[in-house]
Amino acid sequence: MSTLHHPSNTSPLPQRQGLLPGTVSAVATTLSHETTPHYWVNAQTGRYYAARLLMNLFGQWELEQAWGSLSSRRGRRCYVPLGSLAQGQAQLQIVARRRQQRGYVHK
Repeated sequence: MSTLHHPSNTSPLPQRQGLLPGTVSAVATTLSHETTPHYWVNAQTGRYYAARLLMNLFGQWELEQAWGSLSSRRGRRCYVPLGSLAQGQAQLQIVARRRQQRGYVHK
């Protein structure tokens, strides 16, 4: 009987050698301060806007933008590819300024 499919075997896949446990999670926690979402709400129009920086699976930075109505579950989402983290921070400042000009309040 093969040990790969035995019910008492807790891990059907063999352990990989050379990988440190928690390597992926350590990267995510060091970048978490950069990926904190920013929310803006316009109470007069009942609209919301959210933006955050994130790294995709290929290691490239993206600006995630989401917007919609406060009274509906529907909304839109857009991902803008970025050349660097610094470019993303500049884009995020532009978004914040535009939201403020249009009457949104940062939450």
